[in-house]
Amino acid sequence: MCELVIWFPAHTRTGRKLIMRYQFLRLEFWPTACVAAAALFTAAMPSLAATPEQAKVFSERAAAYIERAGEEKAFADFTRPDGGFVDGELYVFCYDHKGINKAHGGNPAFVGRNLLHIKDPDGAEPNARIVKMGFEQGRGWVDFKWPNPVTKRIENKSAYVIRTRDVTCGVGYYKG
Repeated sequence: MCELVIWFPAHTRTGRKLIMRYQFLRLEFWPTACVAAAALFTAAMPSLAATPEQAKVFSERAAAYIERAGEEKAFADFTRPDGGFVDGELYVFCYDHKGINKAHGGNPAFVGRNLLHIKDPDGAEPNARIVKMGFEQGRGWVDFKWPNPVTKRIENKSAYVIRTRDVTCGVGYYKG
């Protein structure tokens, strides 16, 4: 007999907080079935990467929150890790029409800085494209490269941005 132990995160939502706890699953198999069982359970494990649908819903929820709570409270909550708007690689960011960052759940040090002309590794200016999309079209998807706060690597990202009042806010997912 061989034993397969799987350790995976289990997410539990309590109000506005996301609590991550770890669960263990222990299974016993005959030695010849152990490799097949490992492959089966690895393939069946849910992906922790965010999806385009999750990013869009998160962005729409942020836009609604600005309307309901006001910009000052919303921006503070978007930036705080425990403000209800940071969930793994999903976080809210907001820019005014000049490119001044008003909120950033992925890197609070960005708040108050003009990031309009920051370039990604390909020389593109993602924040300029985000601001342009929001202020010219009202909403839509923008593709760019950006540091993933979970993996700490530069990755392809797509963000759904929405203009709300005098800011463009968005939430993106990493394509890996």
